Amino acid sequence: MAADPKSAAPAPQAKPFKPALLLILLLPAAALMAPTAIVLVAALMPTFAARLIDSSPGRYLTWTVLGMNAVGALYFLHELWSMGEDFGVVAIVLGDPIGWLAAFAGAGVGWVLYLGMPAIVAQMAGTQSALRLRRVRRDLAQLTEEWGPTVAGEKK
Repeated sequence: MAADPKSAAPAPQAKPFKPALLLILLLPAAALMAPTAIVLVAALMPTFAARLIDSSPGRYLTWTVLGMNAVGALYFLHELWSMGEDFGVVAIVLGDPIGWLAAFAGAGVGWVLYLGMPAIVAQMAGTQSALRLRRVRRDLAQLTEEWGPTVAGEKK
């Protein structure tokens, strides 16, 4: 006897993202590493802008820009940590134009990936479909050769 669908246990749903919990966890770390937090907040401004603009359900723009922007922000972090993590060094590090170039270039690469990926995926899907069609036509020609034109749906 089949199980009653009404009595079946509901599937567990994914737990929603809790930004308040993340904030509670990150605030003590930011307080302990304040110069690093200040530099990261400044360097990740393009990500915050992308977050304000992004209204899609998966927030793909935000995640793409965040990933690339974080890579660009590594230049700032390297400079800060190599000079010594101090509040006096923060102004020197943030005054470096190469660091800003790296951070904004990373964010720009994130935008290019986000905007260019649909065209790339469409091109790949079209190529895949063309290859599949070519294979089906080749197989149809081979079957027609072996079994005659009635296999292909043609009348004798």
